[in-house]
Formats: sequence, structure tokens, C-alpha cells
Amino acid sequence: MDIEIKSQPFTRGELKKIKEGLRAGKIRRFSAIVSHYKLGFIHNALIAWKKKSVSTPLSQKLKDKDYISHIYLRKSNRLWPYGLYTMLHAQSREELDICIKELSRLLRGCGYKALTTVKEFKKTSFSPDSPD
Repeated sequence: MDIEIKSQPFTRGELKKIKEGLRAGKIRRFSAIVSHYKLGFIHNALIAWKKKSVSTPLSQKLKDKDYISHIYLRKSNRLWPYGLYTMLHAQSREELDICIKELSRLLRGCGYKALTTVKEFKKTSFSPDSPD
């Protein structure tokens, strides 16, 4: 749900709905999402890593990296052996390359494919109640 910035952003009914969502486990947390493009983070890449599993200590090290916004583990197959995905954001191509090299060392040199962003077509908050 996108929240309008105003002095009183929630009505009583909206607060009740939020509390119900928290109790039911439908809502985990609230956070602000900033436009990384407007902040100058215009060099982005989805890195697909040849990794089928990730230990808890390694996952924590990945989570601690400020330049990673998303981390996913998915099933790989013989045609596409990449199972771990990280989304990186940087202010320059050089900075992006440094981040990729740092992660490659952390992941002990496993193979990877860097899929750099060419153009963003859609970026919205997920809303299961939307009429689309």
C-alpha cells in the first residue's frame, strides 16, 4: 500500500486494517522506499550466481551489504545453472564493478552473469487488492 505523505496519514479504519494485517501475518513491516534513480543510483544490475544453496552466515553477510536491495534463491537447471540472485545499485559503473567483485570474493568465485538494467518499464508496490 502506498501511503500519502500528510500530517495524519491514516484514518481509524485504515489503522484497524493495518493492525488486523499485522496480527494475521499479512503485513511484516513498514518502510520507506526511495527512488534510487533520483538519489543518483543509476547503475543497477541483477546478478545471477551459480549457487544452489546459501548458508545462514553467508545469507547474513549478503543482507548486510547496503548496495543489495533484493536477494533470492531459486531453482536452477542444467540450461541455466544460476540459483542465487542479487539486485545491486551503484552510482557509477566502476562502483558497480567493485560491488560485483566484492560479492564474487564473498561467494568464493562461483560463476555469475551480470544482467545490467537498460530501461525500467514498471516499478510499483505489490497490492493484491488492486483491480488489475
